[in-house]
Amino acid sequence: MDMIGRFFHERFGGKRLAILGFGREGRSTLRCISRYMPGHPVIISDRNPNMETNDPVVLQSGSVAWHTGPDYLKVLEDADVIIKSPGIPFTVMNGMDIRGVITSQTEVFLELFRDRVIGITGTKGKSTTASLLYHILRESGKAAVIAGNIGIPCFEVLEEVTPETPVVFEMSSHQLQHIRVSPHVAVLLNIFEEHLDYYGSFEVYRDAKLNIARWQKPGDVFVFNKASEGLENIMSLVETRAEKISVGDAFPGAGQMRCDGLDLVFTRKGKSMTFKDICQQSLIIGRHNLENMAAAVAAALVLGAGPAFISRAVSGFKGLPHRMQHAGTHSGVIFYNDSIATIPEATIAAVKTLPDTETLILGGTDRGIDYRPLMHFLADSDVSRLFFTGPAGRRMHALAKAMEGFQDKQLIFSELFDEAVIQAARQTGRGKICLLSPAAASYDQFTNFEERGQRFIALAQNA
Repeated sequence: MDMIGRFFHERFGGKRLAILGFGREGRSTLRCISRYMPGHPVIISDRNPNMETNDPVVLQSGSVAWHTGPDYLKVLEDADVIIKSPGIPFTVMNGMDIRGVITSQTEVFLELFRDRVIGITGTKGKSTTASLLYHILRESGKAAVIAGNIGIPCFEVLEEVTPETPVVFEMSSHQLQHIRVSPHVAVLLNIFEEHLDYYGSFEVYRDAKLNIARWQKPGDVFVFNKASEGLENIMSLVETRAEKISVGDAFPGAGQMRCDGLDLVFTRKGKSMTFKDICQQSLIIGRHNLENMAAAVAAALVLGAGPAFISRAVSGFKGLPHRMQHAGTHSGVIFYNDSIATIPEATIAAVKTLPDTETLILGGTDRGIDYRPLMHFLADSDVSRLFFTGPAGRRMHALAKAMEGFQDKQLIFSELFDEAVIQAARQTGRGKICLLSPAAASYDQFTNFEERGQRFIALAQNA
């Protein structure tokens, strides 16, 4: 039996094991348990009463007990260990007599491999930063793997991890909440209001994010973006024994990574290193993306990546879809797809980065975020046409109509996303930008932000 198999038997052997939530990560958990503990009984608890029990994962897994529908949670009171999927709030178990241990794929993976993990979190920018870091490490000849919130459950890469493997792990607040072990290298990009419908308050959400560094040890490294608005005050809440590296402004007792004109300068333990012109060569646009790039480079240097490889990797990295993605020029109008922008701060960053934006499309699912600062920013901006859609768009539209600064701007609300995009495209002037940067999630009309972005691109091509 290999090391992973021994770990799983020691951790879960002889225990009544439940998987809470049977989506992509839950299925991955069942596959893993079935591989390393064949025949071990597993309880699957999921609200969906129409769960496909003939799924190949289930049929090959041995003894599975199903508990679905309205009473799906009751069985958890008898479980010794509950492996919870990240999308399910802990609050669903409030008032229950849960005597077992609640854990997650993320926590179990960190218990196995935390010394090889570079965890990256932030309200925005974590996918770009994780992808760039992974790209740098691969360019440097390191057999890195990438997993986590980027769409690859960490149990899917268990067998790819060797003692020399860096694991780039994109970590959402849901994955970080209630973990009791932190990665060897932690990267915190920013914390803004998000997921308030899930957490109930910003403070609970913030504290989940801070778990990425809370359990670090001496010899670990914590990279954080001090340039991000509001993060300096939050840093006082972080108690970590790790070495600190600040992105942007200096922080007492910490190393520093910053853009100095066109150059990127890294200072650590009394030594400095300069990457010439790299802040100009980066293909991912916007100040916030320069900060993301700087954080990725800092982590890469900590892991021993060579400067020449870093410069080459950064200059060749084109970013990810739906993140201020140029979606083409059609009928003279320049289209940008920033569907990933689900919070106001991301939309503000996009408008600042694209000053020729004439038309902005906003709105989607309403999760209770405070949109007043965004509306104040847009009132003073050069954006002259704003199209709103969805419940969040309705609330933003009402705020804008009641505020000074919008008298000379066009404000249009459309129930349907397609209608808003078509009108926006038709009314944008030649040579100007029509930008989708919604400041809201997509779940009112789409499965996810990717689907919304793809729909925007398709509509733009027919403009």
